[in-house]
Amino acid sequence: MRTRLGAAVIGGGIAGATAALALAEIGARVEVYEAKARTAIEGGSVTLGPSAMTALDQVGVGERIRAVGFPVVEARMVNTVTGREDRVSWCEPGHQWSSTHVWRRDLLAVLRDRLDRVSVRTHYGTAVTAREVTAELVVGAEGARSETRRLLGNSIPLRFTGQVIRYGHHPGPLPGLPRHVLHFWIHPYGVVGYVGDDRDGSFWFSRHTADAPTDPIDLARMLHPLCTTPAAAVLDVSDVSDQFALYELDPRGIWNNSDTVLTGDAAHAVSPAAGRGATSAIEDAIVLARSLRHFGSIAAGLDAYTAIRRPLASATYRSPRHHRPPRPTADDLALSVDR
Repeated sequence: MRTRLGAAVIGGGIAGATAALALAEIGARVEVYEAKARTAIEGGSVTLGPSAMTALDQVGVGERIRAVGFPVVEARMVNTVTGREDRVSWCEPGHQWSSTHVWRRDLLAVLRDRLDRVSVRTHYGTAVTAREVTAELVVGAEGARSETRRLLGNSIPLRFTGQVIRYGHHPGPLPGLPRHVLHFWIHPYGVVGYVGDDRDGSFWFSRHTADAPTDPIDLARMLHPLCTTPAAAVLDVSDVSDQFALYELDPRGIWNNSDTVLTGDAAHAVSPAAGRGATSAIEDAIVLARSLRHFGSIAAGLDAYTAIRRPLASATYRSPRHHRPPRPTADDLALSVDR
C-alpha cells in the first residue's frame, strides 16, 4: 500500500538522499534539509557492496552509479607479518551486480539529480534540528554526530578506533596489479590498500594506529608500508588527503520513537575497515521505506525497521577483521513488492 505521509529528512548525504528517494518511491511527500551547499566539494571515494547496488536499482539510480563507477570483483589480502594470503569474492549470491567503487562526489550528484527528477524538495545550506521541522515522520540522517540521535535520548558516544587514515589518488592505473581488485597489505601498525581502473586511475589508502585522534603521524611513516607494494610507483605523484581520525558508533540505544528515526551513521557508524558504512546506509533506506509501506502506522513501521536493521548493524560492529557478517538478500531489498 502506498502512502502519502509527509516526511522530513535531516541530512542530504548518501544516507539522507537515498532515504528520501526510497520514501518518495512509496508515495511519501518528502523534504530534505542539508546543512552544506549543493556546490560544496565532496572528496574521497566509496566502495558500495552488491546489496547496495541492488538497493540503488530500487530507487532508479543503479545504472547511473555503475556508469560513473567501476566494478570491484574481489579482495586480495596479504599479511606481511605471517605471509598468509587470502582471496574473497566481492560478488554475493542472489545479487546481480558486484561491488562498485565510485567517487563520493559522483554518487551524491546522481542521488541529488534523482531527487530533483522525482520532485523531492531539497533545502541546501539549511541546518535544522528535528524540533524545527513539522512532518508526520522525521528521519535523522545527518551523520555520526547526529543531533537527532541526541534529541531521541540516545547518549552513546562516538568511539575512536585507535586508527587514523590518509587517502591517495593517481589518474593512471598501476601496471603491476589487476584492475577491479581490492588489494590489502596488513602490517604491524595497520593496513594499506589499493584498487585501480583504466578510466578512473589508482586509489590507495593507509590506515595507521595512533594513540589519540589528534596524534599526527608523519606522512613518510604512513606511506612506508606502501613503499614495498606496487603502489610505490605512484606515491610521489599522487594527490594525498589530510589525515583523518576514524570513529565508530555502537548501534545500541534508541533508534526511533513513534515518529522519528535514525538511519545510516546517525544510528550505527563503522570504521572504513568494515567496508560497510555507505552500503549499510543505503540498505537502511530501502528497509525503512519497505517497513513503513508494510505496516498500518508510522510507529509500527519504525519499530519493524529497527528490529530488522539493528541485528545486522550489531553484527558488523562486532565482527572480527575480514569476517563478513550477514547481508540482506535481494528479496529483503525489494521495495516494490513484498516477498
